[in-house]
Amino acid sequence: MERKEIKKVAKKTLKRSYFRSILVIFIASIIISGTYTMNSSVNTTQQKSTSNTETTYNKNKSNYDVINETVKDASKKKSGKLNKKVEKLEKKSNGVLAPIVNNMTKNKTVLVGFINTYNLLVVKKSVSKGLISLVAAIISLLIFIFIRNIIIVGNNRFYLEDRKYKDTGIDKLLFPYKVRRTCHLASVLFVKFIYEFLWDLTIIGGIIKYYEYYMIPYVLAENPNIKRKEAFRLSKELMKGYKWYAFKLDISLIGWHILTVLTFGLSALFYSDAYFEHIKAELYMRLRKEKYDSLTDKKLLNDKLLDINKEKEAKYPMDKFSIPIKEKKKSKDKEYDTKYTITTYIMFFFTFAFIGWFWEVLLHLITEGVFVNRGTMFGPWLPIYGFGGLLILLVLKPFKNKPVLFFIMAMVLAGILEYSTAWYLETFKGMKWWDYSGYFLNLHGRICLEGLLVFGLGGSVVTYFVGPQLNELYLKIAPKIRIIICSILVFFFGVDAIYSSQHPNTGNGVTKTVEAK
Repeated sequence: MERKEIKKVAKKTLKRSYFRSILVIFIASIIISGTYTMNSSVNTTQQKSTSNTETTYNKNKSNYDVINETVKDASKKKSGKLNKKVEKLEKKSNGVLAPIVNNMTKNKTVLVGFINTYNLLVVKKSVSKGLISLVAAIISLLIFIFIRNIIIVGNNRFYLEDRKYKDTGIDKLLFPYKVRRTCHLASVLFVKFIYEFLWDLTIIGGIIKYYEYYMIPYVLAENPNIKRKEAFRLSKELMKGYKWYAFKLDISLIGWHILTVLTFGLSALFYSDAYFEHIKAELYMRLRKEKYDSLTDKKLLNDKLLDINKEKEAKYPMDKFSIPIKEKKKSKDKEYDTKYTITTYIMFFFTFAFIGWFWEVLLHLITEGVFVNRGTMFGPWLPIYGFGGLLILLVLKPFKNKPVLFFIMAMVLAGILEYSTAWYLETFKGMKWWDYSGYFLNLHGRICLEGLLVFGLGGSVVTYFVGPQLNELYLKIAPKIRIIICSILVFFFGVDAIYSSQHPNTGNGVTKTVEAK
């Protein structure tokens, strides 16, 4: 099995479905990591430097660094032996291979919240902070089990289908939910996570088991009905004799990781991340074909439609899948050029504003262990997200038929909105609600290239996919009820806006004073 051939096929597939592949890995990364990670550090549009409080979270540290430091802090008074184990683990996140090894261990960040809770409750005996940290940890765990892990399976399903089906949609990310196997998949992947964590404590064993379990998410993506023991056995048999091969394949991609650093994450965002996913999908299908006859449970890998010879100008026929799903027929309302009503635009605004608020509050709760009402207002909304979404939908209508130009214009529009808003707040309120100082290509700390890329891709997702789906959902509400809902929302938003204009929401974790020049 030639690595060059796998890479060649992966490049060909990526070239054919470039735009969709980039969108899928972008959305999956946002959901899985809570951000689109660029340049191997956790930099995000939402994780703004707005807090005056001391925090243990450092965006420039690897995931394992954060975990190791937290474990040390929590256990230094309890166990000297555990600290020696942790010191060994730290070696895995240093050196040239750090990007690869850190990717292997990134799942372990879900433990940070619980370790921090232990530290606060048992070591520091801080009940109030400990309880807040516990709530954040539980929320983080539920997201990890029922969303993050599940989306990984959906992501793999997209790339498996995209090999041969040219019209594969990004809705494949929701594949596990559509086949209604969420709890089963969550339990299998959570056990995988526990096993990997325990094996990681042995260092070498962790690397070996990482590759032994390598194909479990792909096996589940092919057949979500596969039981836990069968999934582990199939992955083990598929990878038998190929763990070292897969390791060398990863090593051969180190140049792309270096390029990611040199381009400040741009090469990963616009090419290599999606390229890696296509490589892994191709590797799975080739191993599956080569070892199929020798597999103990080969009948479980029953999706023959994934292994067709010729590419098809169509979608994968889900009506022929082992778990039949009746595909909805395309309707005019689902097309990205759908004409929206005034009530729909109003509901768009509040949906985007609420999601933005919830996202930033939750992110701050998980990373800082403190609940903070983010934004200038007091209600559960961040208007900059709402206005940004509406402006993209309304102003950029003429560019809808040109996705690349639309993306660029969305970046420009989002940049103008975010910069002008930051300037206004700093000039007339004397405070900063976000600050990108220190980010690559930032302008006065008010906008940065990374943030604009996220907004551009996010705006494209909203326009081409999310907007039509939300519109269909809104239309299920009776017209009179929609008007009542919109009226109530507008009323309370207006009251909040009037009050906040004179008494904006400020404080630790929300704002910091503008430095005198």
